[in-house]
Amino acid sequence: MKSADLFPASRAGRTIALGAAVDAIAVGMFLAAATLYFVGLVGIPAVAVGGALTAANVLGLLAPAPFGALAGRLGALPVYVGLTLARAAGFTAYAFVDGYAGYFAVTCLITVATRAAMPLLQVVVGELESPAQRTRTMASLRAVSNVGMTVGFLLAAVVQAAHSRAAFTALFAFNGAAFVAVALLIRTAGARPAAQPSGGSSAGSSAVTEPDIERAPGPVLPGPEPGPDPRAGTTAAGSPYRDRRFLTATLANSVLLLNDSILFILVPLWMTERAGLPEGASSVVLAVNTVLTVVLQVYVARFAQGASKALRLLRWACAPLVLSCVLFAAADGGGLVVALVAVLLAVVALTVGENLHAVAAWELSYEMAPARSRPQYLSVFSMGMSAQLIVGPFLMTAYVLPAGPVGWLVVAGLFLAATAAFSVAARPFTAAAPSPTPTPERAVSHA
Repeated sequence: MKSADLFPASRAGRTIALGAAVDAIAVGMFLAAATLYFVGLVGIPAVAVGGALTAANVLGLLAPAPFGALAGRLGALPVYVGLTLARAAGFTAYAFVDGYAGYFAVTCLITVATRAAMPLLQVVVGELESPAQRTRTMASLRAVSNVGMTVGFLLAAVVQAAHSRAAFTALFAFNGAAFVAVALLIRTAGARPAAQPSGGSSAGSSAVTEPDIERAPGPVLPGPEPGPDPRAGTTAAGSPYRDRRFLTATLANSVLLLNDSILFILVPLWMTERAGLPEGASSVVLAVNTVLTVVLQVYVARFAQGASKALRLLRWACAPLVLSCVLFAAADGGGLVVALVAVLLAVVALTVGENLHAVAAWELSYEMAPARSRPQYLSVFSMGMSAQLIVGPFLMTAYVLPAGPVGWLVVAGLFLAATAAFSVAARPFTAAAPSPTPTPERAVSHA
């Protein structure tokens, strides 16, 4: 894979990707070093840190809805920039935290702002990119973020080695400045004209930009006949909470997102407690996931352009997710060699399924959301990730791990059921919008 393939094709997309890289570096540094600082140097008990994170994630679950509604009135871009600046203020404030109350308040602020901003970035990308490039750009952002997160982990090692308050204060100051830079980058990208769909352009190609002059009226070509509205009889205009199909897709997606808890919570515990593998082996497994995600994410995005292709990709994603569970179940109690081979194959399968699911869910959620209410709809859809962060770790540690092979098979069944439910909810949208007919309108280039 060429390094150029990692980045979006448009100038606005590349600017957003740069912001995503800076964001990921800052978050990676914080995640790798923060617990050591607040527990070891500030003196907050570990259980209190865990309690603050749980409370913050609960608030994060609720945060997207009101900010999505606000973005529906003010626009996604200014609200996203405002939330990013709130994150900058929060990370800067960490440098002045000297007790639990301050830690609790700042953690809740940052978590709320982060969770509320996530779906709005998808809206911003959709507004700035053409339909053919939208999902590819989202995939690029995820791949670039994985690289940035890895860089952040490595930089955090330098801070941890210093083990001084001054080093951590510098980290927080860097993070504050980093998120100010992210806000400026996203604002700069949004200042450029938004991409317009062009029937004659294809993914990966650059359209020719014509002078912005008044065009003489020409013959009007007949457009495609509008298909039936898949939301007919299911929702009030602009209300995702009354859209049964969208809510079904949101719930199903939250189940499919359990792949995150499997990878970061269950797999390390299973490797040490059930398989008897050394603790350091989990780091190798996570590295395999990161590298594969960087390689696969942008490549698979080309197969998810349009609701029909995205739905097909979602169904394909289910197969490797289920296979990973079956491999873990089969290896339980099989010895060190069997466990090592099985865990590597299972994590490869899990990573493939994770990447296929991610791009399919981006495209389907965008297509299922009505254009005028997209910030509200995608904010509700993003609540599935927050719900998974709350329920997933408990499910993995309290049931799946002690249940052994049966627990893995139950998760496989959940993946199958969620894929079926998502497919049923999204199927009407695959025929709702026929492919556009080429028109003589000019195309806008961001290259």
